[in-house]
Amino acid sequence: MPAPSVVPPPARRGFAVVDVETSGLDPLRHRVIEVAVTQLTPSGGLEREWSSLVRARGGTGPVHIHGLSDDDVRDAPGFADLVDELSELLDGRILVAHNAAFDWAFLAAEARRAGRELPVSERLCTWHLARGLELPTDNLRLGTLAEYWSIPVENAHRAGDDVRVLVEVLRRCLDEAGRRAAPLPLEECAALPRWWRTQIRWQRLRRRLRKRLAGRRRSSR
Repeated sequence: MPAPSVVPPPARRGFAVVDVETSGLDPLRHRVIEVAVTQLTPSGGLEREWSSLVRARGGTGPVHIHGLSDDDVRDAPGFADLVDELSELLDGRILVAHNAAFDWAFLAAEARRAGRELPVSERLCTWHLARGLELPTDNLRLGTLAEYWSIPVENAHRAGDDVRVLVEVLRRCLDEAGRRAAPLPLEECAALPRWWRTQIRWQRLRRRLRKRLAGRRRSSR
């Protein structure tokens, strides 16, 4: 298909289209078990595709969703083993994901556990981008957008195939946004998202309260 009409400013190095599969929904407790990245030029051209399973503590979680068992990731590298290559793939690019706040929160959390910060300053959520285009779809799920644009889905909820589909969704969203002269809804990628910092403080407060209550119960016996 032709290059999208809307592209990032020339100073940017293009896009890093990302998907993660995780063992749950909470980046504080759950882990990344698969990650895929496809690099695109500012005009949407393919540069590089990369993906890896990730060994994580605590098991793979909902196998019925992503199909990954503990045995599948047992011999995979840990996130700390992948963080250098992942940083190189993301460096200076706009991170793109569907529900990007979720993917970024998990990546930032894993990087923090590894003692690193990923070199990303901005993200683009294709859910928000598609919402702004007011497409005639029942919802904005990735599968629904793929069906709307006749993009084949081969293995949903596996990172590699989700990224392949997302690349095509992004290209079509950018083309539509270009025809409408619509701006890209870019968001800042904080090293530790504000909502995550708030959640950490709340969890610490709950732990302190539990300790105080436990101490009072012991002293009252």
